[in-house]
Amino acid sequence: MSDAPAPPPLPPPAGPVRLITAACLLGLVGISVSLAHFFWPGPLKFALFMIVGQGTFGLALLLYAIAIFKDLKRQKVL
Repeated sequence: MSDAPAPPPLPPPAGPVRLITAACLLGLVGISVSLAHFFWPGPLKFALFMIVGQGTFGLALLLYAIAIFKDLKRQKVL
């Protein structure tokens, strides 16, 4: 048996981490637009919610799904 310490674990790849970070930021933008429409309803805020809020939620889900599939391919599950 060797007394050498085990090597430190490798950091996760930068690609999926950036995708997940972008998905989280887009989700926060969508939530803020949704909350603005919820607390101060009005026609303009409703239009912003429908265009910006739902668009950023959809893009966030797409980026998160891409990050999941990239990670599954990296681990050779898919």
